[in-house]
Amino acid sequence: MDQKMKPLDVVPLFPEMRAELLRILHSLTDEQWNLPTACDGWSVKDVTLHIYGDDISYLSRHRDNDGVTFVTDSFEELVALINEKNDLWVRANRYLSKRMLLTLMETTGTELHTYLRTIDPQEGSHPVSWAGNNDAPMWLQIARELTEYWMHHQHICEALGIDSLKNRKFLHPVLSTFVHALPRTYADVNTHEGTVVELRVTGEAADSWFVQREGDSWSLYDEVDNTPNVSVTMSDDTAWRIFTKGISYEDAKAR
Repeated sequence: MDQKMKPLDVVPLFPEMRAELLRILHSLTDEQWNLPTACDGWSVKDVTLHIYGDDISYLSRHRDNDGVTFVTDSFEELVALINEKNDLWVRANRYLSKRMLLTLMETTGTELHTYLRTIDPQEGSHPVSWAGNNDAPMWLQIARELTEYWMHHQHICEALGIDSLKNRKFLHPVLSTFVHALPRTYADVNTHEGTVVELRVTGEAADSWFVQREGDSWSLYDEVDNTPNVSVTMSDDTAWRIFTKGISYEDAKAR
């Protein structure tokens, strides 16, 4: 029987992820703090400042109802506004000492987790922009935040040449969140009713997800009865890089 995606419960992962990040950051030399990352123009410290800014922004907007939320019908404009805000935040906060930054991140990380635990995961919320235009349940909003923190954690770790949080416990829920982008990705692919595309991921976070054509749109499933018309297989490492635009089309095909 076809089975749509189940809600994800990722809230317990937040404190463990923050503790691991702080452990890594506390061990760094001044030289390592200044290493460049995959985020253009941002050092390890800059990405850390951005993570701290995400804490502040989320708590202000959602817990306190006193932050700025961008409202636009244009995905491209939304991305531009967010990028401008992020760049301004990082440039304005570079004066913070590393010690001060880590102290603040420990506090905001605790406050963020405390707040997330109070949220009804089935409560309705605004759309997750890359997942479509329909209002999303809070569990998907929270999972989206997990992917943001995890992705920037990887930016820092790759700059340092270390592996962290790539085990199934973290990577599988990250990929299970990212696949919610597939129905929107396939939105302009017009084909016959019941067409099924399978994304098969190998590695420690191995799993399969399916998108099926239903009417004039696509739906995401854990399981489907129909045999997939096409199956795309890739490693878990390739998958998260594709979803975060961290790999070129040519490199992805070569894998």
